[in-house]
Amino acid sequence: MALQSLTIDGARFRAGRWRARGDLAYLVPLSPAHTLTLTALAKARAELGSQGFDEIVTAAVAPPERAAFLRDGFEEREHLHLLRHDLSGLPPMRRRWPWTSSLGIERGTSGDRAAVLDLDSRTFDEFWRLDEEGLADAMDATPVSRMRVIRDPEIIGYSVTGRAGPQGFLQRLAVDPSRQGSGLGTALVHDALHWMRRRGANVGWVNTQEANGRALELYEQLGFQPADHNLTVLARSVR
Repeated sequence: MALQSLTIDGARFRAGRWRARGDLAYLVPLSPAHTLTLTALAKARAELGSQGFDEIVTAAVAPPERAAFLRDGFEEREHLHLLRHDLSGLPPMRRRWPWTSSLGIERGTSGDRAAVLDLDSRTFDEFWRLDEEGLADAMDATPVSRMRVIRDPEIIGYSVTGRAGPQGFLQRLAVDPSRQGSGLGTALVHDALHWMRRRGANVGWVNTQEANGRALELYEQLGFQPADHNLTVLARSVR
């Protein structure tokens, strides 16, 4: 089920099924935290309950939205590092990397989606894995987006990058577990950052689970700095 738009008492959301879970709803707040009143959140829960959902998980939210959800009885489920990159000082783009002289980064197509999702399922734990709808949502989260892949000959790495105005977003990054540490992630992140800058962004953003120390180390090595706050995913039953 594709994400739907909801407007309730002045609060705006996108909502739908979380990945392939028919019982778990995904709720994305789109309006400022002050609109997330107890009444608005209760009505949003009731609406999702009427659609057959038993539980709700939020998007990764900043502290003001986190506080609003906590007041409504949501509980913290995951904590994410939020990182930013000043795109004004990027090093020159490299077209080839030391890990190989034969592989390159290519444009991903709709025909690659099944292989990309298979790679995603081998890279992330069950809660965070993307399905078809999740991948489409990552691609549609910004007005402009693109997917890039690395093949050898099967897809062994991919990224989804987006831009909204002057801000760029690394929405997804995955490298085959058997090939991690070989420079593939570095190449994909550099490619994403240079695309953001060419498209007019002046800052790039990425988030990663607090438990994913390997990803955090990669991003910090490539020039990302911690933002002034982290993000939280929250959950509760619809009732």
